[in-house]
Amino acid sequence: MGHWGWLIAIYLFLGGLGAGAYLTSFAAEKGLLGKTTNLNRAGYYVSGPLVAFGAFLLIFDLGQGLKKPWLIINMFLNFSSVMTWGIYILSAFIFVAFIKGYFVWKKKQAPGVLSYVGALLALSTAAYTGMLLAVVEGVPFWNSYIMPVVFVVSALSTGLSLTSLLAHFFEKHQAHEARVTQVHLGLVGTEILALVAFFALIYSGSQGAVAKVSANLLLTESLAIPFWLLLIVIGLVGPLVYYLQLSRGYKKSTLLSEEPGMHGEAKQATRSSAKSGKLSLLFDGAVMVGGLTLRCLIVFAALPVWNGQIG
Repeated sequence: MGHWGWLIAIYLFLGGLGAGAYLTSFAAEKGLLGKTTNLNRAGYYVSGPLVAFGAFLLIFDLGQGLKKPWLIINMFLNFSSVMTWGIYILSAFIFVAFIKGYFVWKKKQAPGVLSYVGALLALSTAAYTGMLLAVVEGVPFWNSYIMPVVFVVSALSTGLSLTSLLAHFFEKHQAHEARVTQVHLGLVGTEILALVAFFALIYSGSQGAVAKVSANLLLTESLAIPFWLLLIVIGLVGPLVYYLQLSRGYKKSTLLSEEPGMHGEAKQATRSSAKSGKLSLLFDGAVMVGGLTLRCLIVFAALPVWNGQIG
């Protein structure tokens, strides 16, 4: 699968990142990430451009658009192909995301239906980045129903991290919402469980011997260092431990504030939680490193089977 290289890995990352950023701001706008969140704008600004750039990479890499432009036309017309469905989903999402971003930039109220359609298309975009790989029967390592689940959860997690980073630097008011920490903790934990299920499925033998060879490349062979260091330690376990500690800190400050005579201690606990908001930037970056590493490793570990042989 020589042509499935860096460009495709970056496209898969940008597609998920943009979709996740849109869904983060949508959730914040609907009050799902706390009452004082500052995440309700930044994700809308970057979602369209990120997915547009990713789609550009996808079309010109897979379709060899610069050399054979007619292949791009075929990609729009082959309705039996998941890639064709995806191009329409991406096009619709990019269109809606730019319109929504314009409304937010102009501080105007966008039509409610537009925001919801955008959210549905964002979720479809995130799922499509996993489906694009999952439907390739010639690569047993990819050909799993768990692949889109892993990609959607990772998209939500990296999108939340990117939006948090942007909001920290570009929004006027700073907000450290306990709810955001809880959501991120849940997403990172779910991604770890999804990856465990993914590898358990492969080692159960149901995906065949070639899928196991791919998995071994990640766990014990040539790709083991980036897998364990960049994805597992930096991208998942580190943030999991951090968000767990932060969540406990918020919980403690809430409990103290409810006890009579404990307001001083409650304020101290709240201050320490807000202080750790600076540290959150580091872990937001770590989550994004993990998200990019995940997609690169899944693409690079792929071994195709042609006529029962490893390609």
